Amino acid sequence: MGWEPLLKGPRSARIAQLMAGVTATGGAAEWDERLLLWPRANLLQSYRWGAVQGRAGWSTERLLVESPSGALPVTALVGRVGVAGLTRLYVPRGPVCAPDDLDAFVSAMEALQDLGRRRRALVLEVEVPWEAGEVPSDHPLRAFRPGHPRQPLATVVVDLRPKGEELISSFHAKTRYNVRLAERRGVTVRPGTLAELSSCIRATEARQRIRLPSDGHLRAVCEELGQDAWVLVAEVEGEVAAGVLLARWGEQLVYLYGGATNRQRQAMPNYLLHWRAMMMAHEEGCWNYDLWGIPDNDSARHPWHGLAQFKRGFGGREVTYAGCWLLELRPLGGRMTTAADAVREQLRRRR
Repeated sequence: MGWEPLLKGPRSARIAQLMAGVTATGGAAEWDERLLLWPRANLLQSYRWGAVQGRAGWSTERLLVESPSGALPVTALVGRVGVAGLTRLYVPRGPVCAPDDLDAFVSAMEALQDLGRRRRALVLEVEVPWEAGEVPSDHPLRAFRPGHPRQPLATVVVDLRPKGEELISSFHAKTRYNVRLAERRGVTVRPGTLAELSSCIRATEARQRIRLPSDGHLRAVCEELGQDAWVLVAEVEGEVAAGVLLARWGEQLVYLYGGATNRQRQAMPNYLLHWRAMMMAHEEGCWNYDLWGIPDNDSARHPWHGLAQFKRGFGGREVTYAGCWLLELRPLGGRMTTAADAVREQLRRRR
């Protein structure tokens, strides 16, 4: 099934009349209020996250797409592809309509294709906020080509509606034990600073030999999200041992980044840190805690395997997303962007 045939006939004419992908006006509050009216509203489609990405080198476009279900906000990021004058479009965790709202989805895709023509985009990358099992084989999204996801394919989401002991009883036995062990060993949790968070992240980066967000990115997240960005640190005997950066979004608290120093790890500070974050979120009216990223398989060889075991220990529901999907907007657009990405990755590794 191709994409173009889906847009022909009486239904497509009706959608064409309704579709108006106009550049949105107004500020962050108005945008996010509109966004939260939709069933799959996501932090990565929020106004302020678009501002974070703007500081990371993307150009942020915000479209308000008219559909039979109402005005659908769509944030699209415009990025370079290494070819002068040409770009790519990327839609992180959007559009935020329900997977069975085909009119809204098709309207959003038409508006994005129009934006792509104006911005001379080679390819449109859509990373939907839907679970893999929610996209049937005949969904319009299946006419796209599978792409390489930029966001984690799976996560663990903890339901925060149970209180206190009822919530902690849903944790795995080892996780409950380590939370209590941290309490017995005098671990305390308090609001932290960016410098304290950075020291934990840099220590993890060196220990695990991985690349983690730069201090500039951490600062951008905190400045753009304002009071909805929470930095918490765990201390042992007055020494910062672990830190996390969390983002509040609607009734959800999202764990974005974290790390731990090489000292005091036997006191299990990370366990108490997340447990205290969950309790604080509950008190602030958040009803779920998104631990953000785990592998989409159980292979012990996966570099995130240990992290996944840690996150699964908090119980919660595992969510596997439908992934990233590509639509070529110009001939050979997919091949050109893939080649450009490969060159950039080689240069990055050499550096």
